[in-house]
Amino acid sequence: RVGFENRLSLEQVSVYAKPKFTCGQMEAIRLGFENRLSMEQVSVYAKREFIEQQMHEIRVGFENGLSMEQVAVFVKPEFGWYQMQTIRRGFEADLSMEQVSVYAKPEFTGEQMRQIRLGFEKGLSMEQVEVFARQEFTDSQMEEIRLGFEHGLTPEQVSMYAKPELTAEQMEELREGFEQKLRKSSLVEKIMTAKKEP
Repeated sequence: RVGFENRLSLEQVSVYAKPKFTCGQMEAIRLGFENRLSMEQVSVYAKREFIEQQMHEIRVGFENGLSMEQVAVFVKPEFGWYQMQTIRRGFEADLSMEQVSVYAKPEFTGEQMRQIRLGFEKGLSMEQVEVFARQEFTDSQMEEIRLGFEHGLTPEQVSMYAKPELTAEQMEELREGFEQKLRKSSLVEKIMTAKKEP
């Protein structure tokens, strides 16, 4: 009824007016048509195996201008809605297919994916991200490794604490120790440069 009231065609309404869909799924499909998605785009997610939250993420991806190729990366029932959202946000932040492919894997939790995505968004290189884009690290451990690179630590310094057997709290202690040393040497350098100036 709401679909017809919002000027959807019989063909569009017939896509979701089926007993196999829950009311939430029906709404997600209807909103796609109302937001001017094509029949091809809506057909990508108008499937019973996707719960409404998954449908929402796929729909928003199309609405935000993602291509069929980009959306195809996360249109998989094995991805939870939060995993889908993290993959979608990577594309929306202009990450490349190669970068998103590093974390678009069902074995990573949504939070692990988010840490890898943030690494790329903060400008880390593929080599730096690959240090922590490993399943054996928790999302908190990944964050500590990511922050080390972002704060200017060398690969050698990060490798000293990028070990799965260390807790995130232990990693944080070591990271902050290296960063403090880095700040001190930077301060000494500034003082020495200032002394040399006439």
